[in-house]
Formats: sequence, C-alpha cells, structure tokens
Amino acid sequence: MDGVRPRPIDAVAALVAGGLTLATGYTGPVLVVLLAAAVPVLWMRRMPLTVAWTSAGTAVALLVLAVAVGVPPPAGALIWPPTCAFAAYGAMAYAGERRRAAQRWLPVIVLALAVLAVPDRLPLILRTDTAIALAALYGMYVAVSERLRRELAERAERLERERLAGEMHDVVTHRVSRMVLQAGVLAMTSGDERARAVAEELRATGGEALEELRHMVLLLRRGTGEGFDLGLPLPDLRPLVTESAQAGVPVELAVDGTPVPVAGCVGRTAYLLVQEALANVRKHAPGAEVRVLVRYLPGSVRITVRNTPGRPAAWIASGGPGMGLLDLRQRVELAGGTLEAGEDDDGGFRVEAVLPAS
Repeated sequence: MDGVRPRPIDAVAALVAGGLTLATGYTGPVLVVLLAAAVPVLWMRRMPLTVAWTSAGTAVALLVLAVAVGVPPPAGALIWPPTCAFAAYGAMAYAGERRRAAQRWLPVIVLALAVLAVPDRLPLILRTDTAIALAALYGMYVAVSERLRRELAERAERLERERLAGEMHDVVTHRVSRMVLQAGVLAMTSGDERARAVAEELRATGGEALEELRHMVLLLRRGTGEGFDLGLPLPDLRPLVTESAQAGVPVELAVDGTPVPVAGCVGRTAYLLVQEALANVRKHAPGAEVRVLVRYLPGSVRITVRNTPGRPAAWIASGGPGMGLLDLRQRVELAGGTLEAGEDDDGGFRVEAVLPAS
C-alpha cells in the first residue's frame, strides 16, 4: 500500500516543488497556476501519470503564454517548470510495469521539449533537461529495484512453501504408505473374510489419500493445479548436492540420457531417495566422496548413489530421524520400483533404485 497513500517524503517533495515555484519570481495568476501544479506532487505515488501530465500541461500552457503575451520564464529560475523533475521521477518509478513504455515516457518527452522552446535561456534549458534526465533515470532505478525486491520476496515465499510441502509429503506419505502396505498384507493373509474386506477397504482408502495428498502437495509446490496429471520431470537435485557440499561432503551429480516426465510419486520418491542416501553418507561416512547418477532408460529411471569407503554397516542400523533401508525400499516399491543397496568391491556403499518413467 506504499504507493496508494502519500507519505511524509511526498509532502516534503510537494513543499520543495512549491519552494522552487516561489523562487521563480513569477507573480499574480501565473504564480497561482504554478503553485496549483505543485500540489499534485503529493499524490505522485498514487497518480504518477496524472501528475506528469499536469506538469507537462503547465509547461505547454506557460510556453504558449510566453509566446502570446511575451512573458518568458525568469532567467533566475532553477528549473522550468518547477515540478518537472518530480513529474519525470514519478512517471518512471510509480506508473507500473503493466503500462506501456510510451505512456510513461510521453509526458517526460513533452516536458523536455517544452523547455527547448524557451527563447534565449540556454542555461535554464540545460539545467531543466539535465534535471529531467536524472530524475527519469533515478525513477527507472527505483522501479527496477522494487521489482527485484518483490521477485526475491516471492521466490523466498515459494521456496518456503515448497520446503513445507516436501516435509509434509515426507512425513504423511511415509506413515500412510506403511498403513497401506500393512493393510494389503492383512487382506492377503487373514483367514477371516470380513477382516480381509475391511483391510482391502483400508488399503484402497489409503491409496486414495496418497493420491489426494500428491495433488495437494503439487498445488503447494507449483502454485497452480495445472499440468499435474500430465507428468513432471524429476525434481531438481542440485539443492541436495549444494546442501551436502556445505556439510563437508562433496557430491558429483551426473545425468545420462534425455529427461522425460514421470509421475508425481516417482519424482518425489527419487528426490527422497537421494536426500536420505546423502544424509546417511554425511552421518556414517564423513569425508567420503559421493557420486549421484541419474540415468534415463526406456520406460524407467535408474538412480544410483555411490560413496567411497566409510562405515556403511551403520547405514542399516541407523537410528534417530530419517529412513532406514527397509522403509526406503517400501517407499520405492510403493512407487512401482525396485531398490538395491549394499557394499561395493572397494568397500564403499551403493544405493540404487529403478523407478518407472510412466
């Protein structure tokens, strides 16, 4: 709302414009017209083009008056008209990006050309056009700075929304997935027909809840609901690489093949796989070198996280926050993929998942 109502600085600008007007030396009706043109400067944030055209119209009217009556602007005036610099600044800074450039520049050009027609006042012309040019440039700088500030704020808000969506997806989906798997096992192994029916209903309801959660999370991550049924590329893994490097574990990220859209649950599972694998490397193999390979194959995506020797046995017995191999394998299988994990011949550790691309 900063640009809707006047602020103290706007009142100062209007007072300065009024002071420059009094300093011109005009008297009588001309002085009244100039002072009236200085008053709208108070609203140059709310109505920048109106203020700019008021100043430009005043300049043209005074020029016509000077030619018709023979009353040129006083040579001692600092700039002419006194509101020209404020009008140029307001048009550039506050007119808004949605307006065409011609709408913002036209009153500024009229102001610059009007003073050129003043006879025998070269110093006044130079001062005025210099003031108009500097004010317009500064107004453009303010507009660009404000746009960048808004974009950075929107980006920070979007990143926070995506982070919260990811955390919600991780926590809720993991718990519901286990419930769905356990209900499926109960439906297949129970000897009671009624228990099997209830378990199957729980499994189906849990599956629907997972699908609805995926849609809701995608709304939070993308800002709109468009396109989530068409498939999306894998999430960007570079933030995980940067986070790991900041924690002292360098990671090499490689992508082989042509990226293709995948289902939302597949993309999130891939992201979670790399996230958990890197987290466990940082916990149990500090100082190890890690390589993440994403390979796109016909109909599938293979993701491999391999690290140099550390203490891989602790990976399986991991405690505290995070997912163990069993939980991660269940998550991958729920997305329709397979997971393999184990030690390499050189003593390192490898986690590899193959996920469907459709």
